[in-house]
Amino acid sequence: MKSKHYQDTAYLDILRWISISAVVMLHVVSGVVDTIPEQMTAEQQNIYEMIKNMMAVGVPVFLMISGSLLLNPEKEIGIEKILKRYVSRILLALFLFGVPYAAMELIAQEGSFSWMMVIRGFFSTLSGNTWASMWYLYELVGIYLLTPFIKLVVNYAGKDRFVEYGLILGFLFSILFPFIEQAFGIHIGIVYQLSGVYLFYYVLGHYLHQHGTFNWRWCAGLLAVLECMIILNRIMGLGMEVQYNSPITAAVSVSLFLTFRNLEKGNSGLSAKEMYVLEFILYIHSF
Repeated sequence: MKSKHYQDTAYLDILRWISISAVVMLHVVSGVVDTIPEQMTAEQQNIYEMIKNMMAVGVPVFLMISGSLLLNPEKEIGIEKILKRYVSRILLALFLFGVPYAAMELIAQEGSFSWMMVIRGFFSTLSGNTWASMWYLYELVGIYLLTPFIKLVVNYAGKDRFVEYGLILGFLFSILFPFIEQAFGIHIGIVYQLSGVYLFYYVLGHYLHQHGTFNWRWCAGLLAVLECMIILNRIMGLGMEVQYNSPITAAVSVSLFLTFRNLEKGNSGLSAKEMYVLEFILYIHSF
C-alpha cells in the first residue's frame, strides 16, 4: 500500500511552475544588471536586485521537488536506473546545449569559425567552462549520482532520526555557519565533508513532503513577512546578501513549499479572500 504522503503530489506541479517562472525571471533580471549596470540609476539597481533576491527561491524549490519525488520510498531507483534514466538524460542535455554555447563563445572571441571549435567546445563543456546558467545541470548530475546512497539513509534509517540529524548538520554547515562568517567574520573551523546547500535542499524536500504538516495559513503568512523583509532590505540598504545558502532564502523556500504542500490536503475551506491572497503570492513569485 502506498504512503498517503506520496499520493498527494499535485501541489508539486504548482511549485514547479512557480520555480520555472522564478528562474526565468532571475536570468532575465541578472542579464540586465550584469550587462549594463553603469546605465542604471541607483533606484533601478535596487529594484532589479530586489527582484533577483525574491526570485532566488526558484532553484531551492526545484531541488526540493526533485528530492520529494526521487527519494519516494515507493520509487525503486537503483544504480542502473539512476545512470541510464536520470544521469544520462541530464548529460545529454548538458552536452547538447553546452557544446554549441561554448563554441559560440569561441566564435565571438576569435571572430571566425572552424570545426575544431566544436571539439574545443566539447572539452570546455566537460570541464564546466560553458555558459554560467548551465551550472545547475552539473549540480544535478552530482546529486543524481548520490541518490541511491541517499535513499538508503532516508528510507531505511528513519526510526533512528538519521534524516533529521543529517538535515540539522546540513543547515548548520551549509547555511548557518557561512552566514555567521559573512555577517560577523567568525569562521567555524570544523570541516563537514557532506556540506553543500543543494544536497540539503534535495533531502529537505523529501522530508517536508513526508512530514511537513502545518497550517498553510501560518506558512503563507510567514512567506509574506519574509518577502517584505527582502523588499525592505533593498529599500533601506541593509546590505543583507540573498543567495541560495542564505538563511532567508531557505526560510522563503520552506514557507513556499509548505504553503502549497498543506493546501493540497483539501480541508482548508478557502474563502474568496484567501484565494486572492494565494493568487497574489503566486503572482509575486512568477512576475
